[in-house]
Amino acid sequence: MAPGRTTLWRLAGRRWRARLRAFASDRAGNVVILFSIAAPVLALSAGAAIDYARLSTSRASLQTIADGAALAGAQALRLANATSVTVDQAVARFVASRSNANEPPITVTSSLTAANTMVNVQASRTTPAVVNNAIGLLNMRVSVNAQARAVGNTQPICMIGLDPARSKTLEVDLARVQATGCQVVSDSTATDGVSISGGAQMQYGRLCSAGGAQADSTSGYAPSPQTDCPAIADPLATLPAPTVGACMQTNLKITSGSQSLTPGVYCGGIEVGSTANVTLMAGTYIIKDGKLSIKAGGSLSGNGVTLFLTGAGATIEVKASATVSLTAPSSGLYTGILMFEDRTAPLGQAHQFESRNAPNMLGTIYLSRGDLQVGVKGSGGGNGVAVGSTSAWTIVVARTISVTDNQVLQLNTNYGATTVTPPSGVGPNVASVQLVR
Repeated sequence: MAPGRTTLWRLAGRRWRARLRAFASDRAGNVVILFSIAAPVLALSAGAAIDYARLSTSRASLQTIADGAALAGAQALRLANATSVTVDQAVARFVASRSNANEPPITVTSSLTAANTMVNVQASRTTPAVVNNAIGLLNMRVSVNAQARAVGNTQPICMIGLDPARSKTLEVDLARVQATGCQVVSDSTATDGVSISGGAQMQYGRLCSAGGAQADSTSGYAPSPQTDCPAIADPLATLPAPTVGACMQTNLKITSGSQSLTPGVYCGGIEVGSTANVTLMAGTYIIKDGKLSIKAGGSLSGNGVTLFLTGAGATIEVKASATVSLTAPSSGLYTGILMFEDRTAPLGQAHQFESRNAPNMLGTIYLSRGDLQVGVKGSGGGNGVAVGSTSAWTIVVARTISVTDNQVLQLNTNYGATTVTPPSGVGPNVASVQLVR
């Protein structure tokens, strides 16, 4: 029996070895079969990794845009007469400014909550899939949320350049701006929307430019400006203009002596001569189709005064050796408004203020269509008293603002030192904004 069993075991071994040799000879085909099965799985895994990375990048960039849009909405919310419409517009403008034509469009909605003190922004867009699309799956939809609200009153606004695109919307050349207790804002998205040169200095609580801020090697900002900020809407855009009635005076020229004027419509403007001393009684003065001109040596003063400029040529012209002292009203519709340019005035009219003796300019200078020039380039004016140096406060809102020719513009923030309060939307009646996490 033993030899028979040995023979059987030997035969079984030979058959097993033959099968192994046959499997080995066909192993290449088996590998191909295994790879063909695994390849789609591997490709799908790699594609999923790629799509996940694209999704993460898209979500991060969309969140950054949504955060900025919420801040822009909150900043609009804190301005005068803000509504859900103005907030929606601010959010939409910010998203449009950050959208890329080469990327999928962004869908955005905004709303107000917490008794209209908080802005909610929801943003979404489709992110194209790479591999998932190839196997018939839908593109990926990315959605994010952001919230922001206004907080505190630590940085009142005291200067705004409203032009949204112009080079040098805020310009200081061979001059100085002192606004250490407040915010200076430029809405221009130009790379040189704010520009200082010729040894110029700008000091402020905060400078925020929707575009860039440039300086030559001799000039300096203190502290460093913030750039790419959300532009803010005109905070006084809903302030109603006074009714323009019949002319009370036409082409009035006061060449010498002392004279008092009463409120009314002055067609063709008012000219104060080089030896004239003019006092404005309290009220609203409508300067229509002509300049308010104070010649070198002339003097203009007034308390509780608003100057409304309307029509072609209705501008301010104050020569270097003129003396000016003006205070805005402390009550009524135009509380805190010192100068107000008609919103239908021709765009880009120049308002030239060269006086070296205008320490009291208490109120808001509001020239939404005009270019305010404090000093005129190349006029060679000498040093003098800083404009606004003794004012409790001064605020400037204009299409563009330039300070030059060794002038100093001082924007104080001593709001409690006077009964004249700033209009809502500027001064201390604003708040900073922050994201809510």
